[in-house]
Amino acid sequence: MIKILQTEKSDIKKLAMVYVSAYNSIQIGETWTTERAEEMLSFFFTKQPDLFFTAWVDKKIAGAIVAIVKPWWNGNHLVDGELFVGPDFQKMGIGKTLVRALFTEAKSKYAAVSWDTYTHIVHKHPLEWYKKLGFRTIDEWAMIEGTIDTVLMKIEKK
Repeated sequence: MIKILQTEKSDIKKLAMVYVSAYNSIQIGETWTTERAEEMLSFFFTKQPDLFFTAWVDKKIAGAIVAIVKPWWNGNHLVDGELFVGPDFQKMGIGKTLVRALFTEAKSKYAAVSWDTYTHIVHKHPLEWYKKLGFRTIDEWAMIEGTIDTVLMKIEKK
């Protein structure tokens, strides 16, 4: 049975281990350590603890979801979120249950109208999974990334 609870600060260490397991197992070019995952999850917990939910299965942490509320032109959007489920708990409906919990709370509490997020496209999953839930890709937008040193170096050369 899946149980969704508000994330508590004491959950962060265990969630970091699940995060590392979930992301390092799919080999998308990111290699997480528990320390960095804990730091990232703590950041979210500090920013938006009321929209941070943990999934439990048989008294074990199975995954989590979190996002931050940002005012936008057409209403409040959930942004910069994370959804992850440990490899041993995938394909049990946990992801959908977590999305439902987040969206229900965000809509009720903040009148949120959208979740703007990114997902990797190295493998078909999770992009196809998100599409099944009603998400769409936006061809007009691209996620960009630049290392600080590279950008600064190019700026200085001009």
